[in-house]
Amino acid sequence: MQKNGMAKSTTNTNRPAATDEDRKKYQEAWADMMIKIWREKIERLHVINTYSLHQQIQENVISSSDTISTIQHKFLEYGIYQDLGVGNGYTAGNKGNLKILDPIYREEHRLNVPRKVGPKPGGYYTSGNPRKPREWFSRAYFASIMVLKEQMAYMYGEEFCGLLVDKIEEANKKRSTTLRSRLYGSKKH
Repeated sequence: MQKNGMAKSTTNTNRPAATDEDRKKYQEAWADMMIKIWREKIERLHVINTYSLHQQIQENVISSSDTISTIQHKFLEYGIYQDLGVGNGYTAGNKGNLKILDPIYREEHRLNVPRKVGPKPGGYYTSGNPRKPREWFSRAYFASIMVLKEQMAYMYGEEFCGLLVDKIEEANKKRSTTLRSRLYGSKKH
């Protein structure tokens, strides 16, 4: 199964089978790719106020053994609120039914008009529109997790098939040697 130091794939003879190092490299590349995707989405959806969310996304791939790996992504907590379109005023039990989302309430309290937020010399202006989800994280993450899962299954499957083929070939070799000895006898001098 080894050729030039690389394990050969058992189901596809043109492609080498995945090693532990190959899986680790794939996981690290996947983690880096997720950060790039999220940063692009943050920019495209304008989830940018101070660029702190954009700059604070980090990844960490930890391999505690050959078969167990952990991929961690860290970012500011408010990124999840932006992704879900929630924040101040939302609680776990209200199902999003807030007075501040009612068009009549918004008009009475002038929440539908852009206004300044933050300190007097700085800050920014709101749009005057109610909050909406800006899904920079959840959709991309779920789809990419499925791709990672399938790729890891394929890589481990290739390795398992290789081990199985090696054992079968070993058993066949042993059996054919034993059969030859029985048919032709063994020479003991």
